[in-house]
This record gives sequence, C-alpha cells and structure tokens, in this order.
Amino acid sequence: MNPVSINYLAVIVCAIISMVLGALWYGPLFGKEWMKQIGVTEDDLKKDFNPAKTYSLAVAAHFFVALIVSYFIDLFHATTVVDGLRIALTAWIGFVAAPMYVNFLFERRSIKLLIINSGYNLVLIIIFGIILVTWQ
Repeated sequence: MNPVSINYLAVIVCAIISMVLGALWYGPLFGKEWMKQIGVTEDDLKKDFNPAKTYSLAVAAHFFVALIVSYFIDLFHATTVVDGLRIALTAWIGFVAAPMYVNFLFERRSIKLLIINSGYNLVLIIIFGIILVTWQ
C-alpha cells in the first residue's frame, strides 16, 4: 500500500475552524432551538462544565475527522473542489447522517434536533473537504 500524504497544518486549521463553526451554529444560529430540543437551559449547560477539558477533547475529535477526510482525499487522488465535496458528502452520508438517523429513531428525539446536529456536521465536513483538497 502506498503511503498517504497528509497536510497536518490544514488538518489543524480544520480542527480550529470546527470550534468557530460550532460556536456560531450552537450559539446565535441554532443555540436556543438546540437547547429547547435537548431540554436544557444555559444555566444547565454551565453546571459542572469544564471548558478546558470539553473544548480540548472537541478539538481533538475534530482533528481526527479532518485527518480521515484528508486521508480519503489523498487515497482517492482528489484534486479539485468538486472532488473534495464528493468525498465530504459521501463521508457525511455514510459516517454521520446514517448513524445519527439510527440514533434519532431509537431516541425518539425531534427531527429538528436531527437536522441541527447533522446539519452542523454536514457544513463542517464540506468545509473540511474544500480546505483539505485545496491545501494538498
């Protein structure tokens, strides 16, 4: 198997962007509706909250998502933004949307929550695909 080339700077940038997008997505864009759908208030979210631990683990998790998208981009020799989008959408459908839908079915949560959470991941992975394919 041929070695895969990863641009780690681009992966790190993607991980940082995930936090910016998350702050917007779960803040001014959909924060109130998201809290309503999960049945919590801002005060509830602040209880026993360790920001250093939570944010560092979130950045690490998104680093691995970007790393895998980068791996797929190199593995499939993607070179254009369209290639990056196709890989991102394929990854989102197979590894995010479908499993989240199964959770939605069993948890019996609202479709709004599914759309908010999976929508965040869709936009995020699309951004990753664009950045990673252009920074090869």
